[in-house]
Amino acid sequence: MRLQLLLVGKTRNAAYHQEIVEYHRRLGRYFDCEVKEIREEKPGRRETPVAFCRRQGPKLLAEFNKSAGLKILMDERGRSMGSRDFALFLQRALQSGHQNLIFFCGGPFGYDSSLRDAADHLISLSPMTFPHELARLLLFEQLYRAMTIINNEPYHY
Repeated sequence: MRLQLLLVGKTRNAAYHQEIVEYHRRLGRYFDCEVKEIREEKPGRRETPVAFCRRQGPKLLAEFNKSAGLKILMDERGRSMGSRDFALFLQRALQSGHQNLIFFCGGPFGYDSSLRDAADHLISLSPMTFPHELARLLLFEQLYRAMTIINNEPYHY
């Protein structure tokens, strides 16, 4: 089983980056975990966020579709769940026979609806809005937390 995280842009906040590296290391105990940062483009001066996402959509969709596997898009419109529910979701995904679990976390402007259409699952980290760098950290932490719940390890109390 391989976990692939596709992230738009780089994590520039040093504290977030340090924590992400630590959770990435911890996830390595459970499966091969690959992180791919997709170059973040900037919108044009007069380009609206919707137009920017539409323009960037084909590139992001191509990256999302490069690997075969269960495609999970982190999206504010996605299914909200607690940590135990997410662990159950992840456990079922791991047992589903897919060789790859592909998580996609967008940049500061989000992404085009074509990515939602291509995803097998949409998951929301929270009904609140977070900076995309913090959303990445939350995703890594929740993946690690889910694996400790699945394995009955003392991290989630």
